[in-house]
Amino acid sequence: TVIGLPTVVDFALADPDFETLVAALTRSDLTFDFVGALSTPYGTSPAPFTVFAPTNEAFGDLLVELELSGLGDIPEPTLKATLDHHAVAGLNVKSTSLSDNFTVPTLGGNITANVTGGPTLTDANARVSEIIAFDVQASNGVIHVINKVVLPPLE
Repeated sequence: TVIGLPTVVDFALADPDFETLVAALTRSDLTFDFVGALSTPYGTSPAPFTVFAPTNEAFGDLLVELELSGLGDIPEPTLKATLDHHAVAGLNVKSTSLSDNFTVPTLGGNITANVTGGPTLTDANARVSEIIAFDVQASNGVIHVINKVVLPPLE
C-alpha cells in the first residue's frame, strides 16, 4: 500500500504551530472557503498551491502590532485580504525557484521574495517576513513557514 502525501490543509491541521492559521482559515464569518479551496487535489484548478504559512507566534506578534486582543477583532474583509496574501494558486513554487526581487503572485496581490541573507518576503507595507522552513511538499502544493504575517496594503 502506498500512502499519499497529505494536502496543504492536512499539514496545517496536523501541526500545532499552525493552530492560529487554521483558526483564521476556518473563522465562521469568512465569505470564502479557504479550507475547501486549499483541499483541491493536484491536477484540478486552482491547485497546485504555494502557501506561506505564518506560525502561531507570527499571528501573536501581528495582534500586538495592530493592538488587537484576538483574531476575532480583525474585520472579515481585512482577514480575507490577509489570508489571500499567503497563497499562490496554480504554482508549486519551491525555494530553488526564488531569487532576489522575485515577484510572488499571491491571491491578494504581488509580494516580493528575496534570497540574499536568507529567504524573505516583503509585503506592500515594506514589512519583511523570514521564510524559516521551506519546501514542505504536500500532495497539492508546497508550504513555506514564515515568522511574520504578510499584510495587504494598509491605508
